[in-house]
Amino acid sequence: MLELMIEHWRNLDGSNQYLWSVWRDGSRVFMSRPTANAEDAEQQGLDWCLRSTGARPDRVTRL
Repeated sequence: MLELMIEHWRNLDGSNQYLWSVWRDGSRVFMSRPTANAEDAEQQGLDWCLRSTGARPDRVTRL
């Protein structure tokens, strides 16, 4: 199973960062650099999945 996870980090200075990672069968295969918002993170993750695996993720999880 291929899963895209979107993580939301709140920083001490009040700023927010969003990171995405791709997991295959419970093991992380890629982790992004921070992005400005959840929508950009999800789109980048979807694009990476299509380019790198040729498939869309089976599940997208926002943490």
